[in-house]
Amino acid sequence: MVFAAIVLVPMLLLAARGPALVLPSNETREQIYNLACSKGLSGGSLAERELIWRRRSLVEVSHPIRVVLASQPYDIPWGYYASRPSPTSFNCPPRNVANLQYWIPSLDMPEAEIIYSGATNRPKERARPNPGPDESVVEAFWIVGYDDDRSHGRRSIEWLKGARQLDGRSPGSVEEHGLWHTVVPIGSLQMTYWYKFGPGEDVVIECYAPFQRCEGVDLKDLRMYARLSFDQDAIPQHQVIVDGLRTLLSRWRTSN
Repeated sequence: MVFAAIVLVPMLLLAARGPALVLPSNETREQIYNLACSKGLSGGSLAERELIWRRRSLVEVSHPIRVVLASQPYDIPWGYYASRPSPTSFNCPPRNVANLQYWIPSLDMPEAEIIYSGATNRPKERARPNPGPDESVVEAFWIVGYDDDRSHGRRSIEWLKGARQLDGRSPGSVEEHGLWHTVVPIGSLQMTYWYKFGPGEDVVIECYAPFQRCEGVDLKDLRMYARLSFDQDAIPQHQVIVDGLRTLLSRWRTSN
């Protein structure tokens, strides 16, 4: 009786769990592109992790992912995403925020997601084994339309202008790289700002001492707020960074 119970209980527990998850093993690229919208797999098991890797390895970096920004649709190539979407999201309703990565000045897509490249903005790649001093990767943590901006980026720009006295007439402001430059003490820290304001864009670059990463821009004519991140030594290329983002968005804009 004891032996029977030892055998029976595990069997009952297995039955209660329901049927085992059957994972596909021979999906084609076209099947992956047509997966139903879902949250995807958890990646909790080895088989799930292998399936996730296999699916992602079959996705072409040029595969378009639909995004709607400021009521305008864009088809952004999968490889330009800083965090490349899961194939199980390809057929979900279009998202209203994009997180991007691109090389300057070429505007190429990085070969891999920048978050996996050793936290450097100059990752060594097959086509670019030794990036030049004017080459680096810009990250757009998010780009959102004003109407969809959950973090009120536009209002943040307006607040910074007043709270940090970002005005070329302010004491201590100097011109540098075509921008105004000032250092603002905030408690025990010093925040460094480069900025300019115009009809098409507001550029407010905020650098956090002692870190060398900087961020921030506002594309007013497109009604978009973009939180860009790049190294401080790329500040002289600020117009290349902003114009590059505009160029990419114009390439990806679609009418249907």
